Amino acid sequence: MPEIALYRKYRPDSFTNLVGQDHVRTTVLNALKEDHVSHAYLFCGPRGTGKTSAARLIAKAVNCANPKEGNELCGECDICVDTAEGRLIDLIEIDAASNRGIDEIRDLKEKINFAPTRAKHKVYIIDEVHMLTKEAFNALLKTLEEPPSHTFFILCTTEIHKVPETIISRCQRFDFKRIDVKTMMTRLNFIAQNEGIEAEDKAIEAISRHVDGGLRDAIGLLDQLTIDKKLTFENVQAVLGISDIGTIEGLYSSLVNKDAQGAINTINKLHTEGIDLAQFVREFLDYLRGLMLGKIDKGEVDELPSIISLIDTFQEASYGIKLSAIPQLPLEMAAVRFCHGELKVIETEPAPVSKKESREHKAIVKGNPVSDEKIPFTISRLKENWPRVLENISIPSARRSLGESKPLQVEGNEVTFEFMTKFHMEKVLAQDARADIEKAFEKVFGKQVKVIGHLKKVELTSESSEGPDLASDAVEIFGGELIED
Repeated sequence: MPEIALYRKYRPDSFTNLVGQDHVRTTVLNALKEDHVSHAYLFCGPRGTGKTSAARLIAKAVNCANPKEGNELCGECDICVDTAEGRLIDLIEIDAASNRGIDEIRDLKEKINFAPTRAKHKVYIIDEVHMLTKEAFNALLKTLEEPPSHTFFILCTTEIHKVPETIISRCQRFDFKRIDVKTMMTRLNFIAQNEGIEAEDKAIEAISRHVDGGLRDAIGLLDQLTIDKKLTFENVQAVLGISDIGTIEGLYSSLVNKDAQGAINTINKLHTEGIDLAQFVREFLDYLRGLMLGKIDKGEVDELPSIISLIDTFQEASYGIKLSAIPQLPLEMAAVRFCHGELKVIETEPAPVSKKESREHKAIVKGNPVSDEKIPFTISRLKENWPRVLENISIPSARRSLGESKPLQVEGNEVTFEFMTKFHMEKVLAQDARADIEKAFEKVFGKQVKVIGHLKKVELTSESSEGPDLASDAVEIFGGELIED
């Protein structure tokens, strides 16, 4: 038989093994003890944190023939075994991403009144429930509010904001948390020992930090990156493109010692080795965050201004990486700014030597001359100088939202940007943000401009008139206009 993937093999088979979600385990076990299980649960949270696994555990628990002390599952009765192996006919799992229409919900309503075949209770698990259409949600409402006594519903979603309030109010809601690094490392070490894998601690820690709280992803990486029963940090680093903590600490040391050349050398080395610089900045910011919180916890506030300044500087640089023609340039500029401060430009009065030399001159504080010739304001020159424009925008939210747009055209002193969503367009066209953006254009191009927003039109056609109304959903999500043939 083919080997089972580790994330499936080590899926929690009891509430004791439900890692990192103690609040869910405690509440559900108490409900089972008092025979007061809710008719409908709503599990929400990031992917890979145990939502579907917890739903299956509840399905086992309400049907288990021989529960242990504390209402823990026996794991041995026919119901527990069949549930674990996916054979229990009274456990119905529905993928809402594939069955999102009203017809599927109507079919569910027709069958829900039939008594369970083998178990005491029917359990419906609807995964990615936010994918259901409005009509499907409306059809589900009454059934969800007053299901038959032998039926339980468990809804799972990663995007709770897309679930209607009418649905949320009819369920008992649990918010699943991202699993912390320490808990995840403990679980990965347990799996490695069981599987006879020689795993380096640095490799386990690197995987745990990389997955951002998703245990399923972490176990999948453990399985993928193990070679000949060995998991090495070198292999994890090569595949995931992550950095050694020594490199991060080395960059920090260069920066606090104002060694701009050393910091630039580190950045260029990372780029040469093929390290994902966007990922590196996230790791570096996470390192700085840890330093900041540690200093606050110990009451050592003297170094806080320097750390906070570093966080601001590199947070700013992270926005420019994907826009820059030279990926390492925003990080190099950030290092120079932190080590040497902003190089201010000052204006000097023209020397009355000759009428031919009456124009103003500018010089950098250090004395290096700079040309005061302005850049022509055309669409091509705008695209060339796009990173410079973004760098001069002082409001972070305005900079991010403008970065999500596309320069469309330049006419006179008007520049039009095309947006995919109303959210980013409204952010840019807000009074304060717009004024800040127009000021940035004046700094770069030497002329006053007017910023105009244009929402990209969404044109969709449905392959079947009986299929889900994808066009309407797209218009609702993106805020565009529906174009009919």
